[in-house]
Amino acid sequence: MKILHFLPDNHAWGGIEVYLNCTLPLLQQQGYEVSAAVTEGGRLAEQLRSAGVKVHGLPTHIHTPILRVLDFRVMRSLLEILKAEQPDLVHIHKGRVEQSAIRKAGFPLVFTYHSYGGPNNLENAPNDLMRFVYGLSRPLLRNLTPYLSGMLVVSDYERQRLYREGFLPKNFQAEVLYNGLPTATMMASVKGLDPQAIRAELNIPANARVVSFICRLAPDKNSAAFLRIAKRLLNDPRRQQPVYFLVAGHGPQADEFTAAFTQDPELAPHGQYLGFRSDVPRLVTASTVTVSTSLQEGFGLRVLESMLFGRPCVTYAAGGIPEVMGLPEAQDWLVPVGDEDAFVDRLLRVVNQSDAELAALVPQLQAHGQRFDVHPHVEQLSQFYRRVEAQLQSQK
Repeated sequence: MKILHFLPDNHAWGGIEVYLNCTLPLLQQQGYEVSAAVTEGGRLAEQLRSAGVKVHGLPTHIHTPILRVLDFRVMRSLLEILKAEQPDLVHIHKGRVEQSAIRKAGFPLVFTYHSYGGPNNLENAPNDLMRFVYGLSRPLLRNLTPYLSGMLVVSDYERQRLYREGFLPKNFQAEVLYNGLPTATMMASVKGLDPQAIRAELNIPANARVVSFICRLAPDKNSAAFLRIAKRLLNDPRRQQPVYFLVAGHGPQADEFTAAFTQDPELAPHGQYLGFRSDVPRLVTASTVTVSTSLQEGFGLRVLESMLFGRPCVTYAAGGIPEVMGLPEAQDWLVPVGDEDAFVDRLLRVVNQSDAELAALVPQLQAHGQRFDVHPHVEQLSQFYRRVEAQLQSQK
């Protein structure tokens, strides 16, 4: 079966890109003829090529959904790729605008809905102008399914929300397939690492509780909330341990974090902003606890990574995150969405725990994280493809 995956990623490196990077090579190993149409010149194109996946480069596209209709370069490139590749199935991961073109070109289409972005999340539009644009385009894009032969959603929360808000008709069956990670490889990458040695390398005080925030620094991730929470934690009289804040990531709010950890007299002595880092497993290993401040998440990859490396994650109970945090011991780290008072309280509890209590959590968290291994995920994805293929054959 010949499958083309389509993602105009614009050189991003987030949950969808990580997903494709670990999934497509394994699909290829299972005997599928896999290719990917992704934005040329980015990390995803480079990583997939290095893994032996055939990559078709797309031009960088206009990111605003309503304006992308006018971006004929990507559409023309996509149609040329389809003509050359002649896939049995096209699997898209973003690109509501392109769905009709793919189907009208005669190719069956499936869609994995990864998140809540764009017009599907009017409430979290980045500014008033985009809220207006999303409001105009939302009715036009309401039904996600007219051109689809099948659809996957990365959490049950998102599936139910899509039904509730009218993006999925009640009679259309969308299936939940949780994201997967190469858990054995990831755990092996930190085996034998000494957290204290990493902290010494980063000039972190040896006796501090390290609170890390590793995230795309953007309004849709509610990143600025971390700075408020960090200050409150520092000034809370109930805190029994010294704390140090470790921030990594990039995005439109990066300057705000640079200023906070170089110029703010409260934060600068107690943390550092590292910018974009490719050694996230090492940073999490050096941490005591990680933090996620997102008010919306389709799945919650950062939460899963933290658990896989044996670290608690204090997070808002947003989107699919409670499904990822299914471990009973982790329920106390789930905070009502938007409640910063509760967030500081929960984070304070973890920071104040003893070394023995924190160490006892590690094997439980790691075992839970391994439940999301990518290999069974790929097997479930393969079964989904076979069901779609059988349905298409029955319709001929």
